[in-house]
Amino acid sequence: MNLYLQIGNAVINDETDTIGMYDYFGSHAIISDETASIIRNDCNFSPNAITQPDTCIDATNDADYNIEALDIYNIYAPLCFDGNLTRKPKKTSWQNIDPCSDYYTYAYMNRQDVQKAIHANVTKLNHDWEPCSEILKGWADSATTVIPLLREFMKFKLRVWVFSGDTDARVPITSTKYSINSMKLSIKTKWHPWFHQGEAAGFVQVYKGDLTLATVLGAGHQVPSYQPKRALALIKHFLSGKPLRDSSKR
Repeated sequence: MNLYLQIGNAVINDETDTIGMYDYFGSHAIISDETASIIRNDCNFSPNAITQPDTCIDATNDADYNIEALDIYNIYAPLCFDGNLTRKPKKTSWQNIDPCSDYYTYAYMNRQDVQKAIHANVTKLNHDWEPCSEILKGWADSATTVIPLLREFMKFKLRVWVFSGDTDARVPITSTKYSINSMKLSIKTKWHPWFHQGEAAGFVQVYKGDLTLATVLGAGHQVPSYQPKRALALIKHFLSGKPLRDSSKR
């Protein structure tokens, strides 16, 4: 039996993920070089850090302010300026993402008939469904890293693929690269482009122990929403066990 695991734009290791996020901000001109340097030198994102120096707090506040001008989940996507619902559904297109689609999802998931159909909210909660709930406070069973789990999966010969949309700034490719680099794995196939329909669809690197890291070109955090064809090609390669080939082998 083939055993495999695929995770997308995943939080893998809090410390390196956080450092990678701010480095992504810096490399994409979202924050200044000075702010990026202060965060790099003065902030401590290790799980044991209790407090941060004022210089770090000021710099991360600057970063938070700047990123509010963008969609952190896709820094090149348009913003939603009108969350009002229309009586008729808007036409959807992968070429023209509706930045206000979250409002439709929220309204749909809070319909009583929908919740009844999916057997949700059977206890009649006193609050609405939300994509990221602030109702849960003090959630203490979230591990700061899943790297030990990845090592265990690889030890037992599970095929592991990690992919990332390269315009996502919330869990950016820099974060994922730093986190995987912390595992100190040997490289089996070096960083190279992979192709779909004759065009570069992203980049990929394969590590010994059967771990693959791939990017999807032009995709945000919700990869299939922004690049459905490339996302489907990625999934098909993963399920078939076929590697993502470079241009000379596609």
